Amino acid sequence: MNNSSVIDLLISANPVELEKDFDSRVITNIVKPPIVVRLDGGAGFGKALRDFNWPRDERVHRALIKAAVELMRVFSGEYALVISDEINVFLLSYVPFNGREYKLISSMAGLASAIVSNALGRVLYFDARVIPLNDDCRDVARYMLYRVRVGFNNYHVEVAQRSRVVPPESTPHIGDVIKALGGPRLTWESLGTCLVRTRVELEGIDRRSGERIKYVRKRIVERNPIDVINELSRCGPNAQ
Repeated sequence: MNNSSVIDLLISANPVELEKDFDSRVITNIVKPPIVVRLDGGAGFGKALRDFNWPRDERVHRALIKAAVELMRVFSGEYALVISDEINVFLLSYVPFNGREYKLISSMAGLASAIVSNALGRVLYFDARVIPLNDDCRDVARYMLYRVRVGFNNYHVEVAQRSRVVPPESTPHIGDVIKALGGPRLTWESLGTCLVRTRVELEGIDRRSGERIKYVRKRIVERNPIDVINELSRCGPNAQ
């Protein structure tokens, strides 16, 4: 095709009509708060990190926490749960992009992938999904408990199978697995880390008077997931 034909082809295309046609085919779901966005390590995540400590490496966990903090900051998350290879970000009062799901999950997955890849020096990526929550903080607690329970189970089963205290091809009840291991391991490896946006009282110096003052700022702090679950489980109905 010569240059003249290329120009004719391009000029004959009506971008306004094409935009109208193809934009109308975009699958757009609108989501409203409260929701949780779960980001999971994509295919090949574990293989790319095969030379890291098994089954949980603190360097990986800290990289995921770093990504979770930034996701909370950028997307106004109120909680995040980091466990195993996943990041759960809770958007309880606000969803950006006017609630357009595809923009939300693509932006969050892209940001998380970039931060974790840079922190660990590997090409890693995340996929993401949106889970609607009931307008009740106890539902936040139930979802957190669900993901902690899955991570807790997977960690202990992996350790038990690898150490041969249970048959490698079997998946006994978690109670039997814990018994075979001589007790549970209640650490970040099995429980993960919860991030909470909270008010923190700080101390500083008044610029004018030079006197010490106290003031309150919002900070993202790390908490034990079980403590957060217990606190949220005691909240009143329709409360966040």
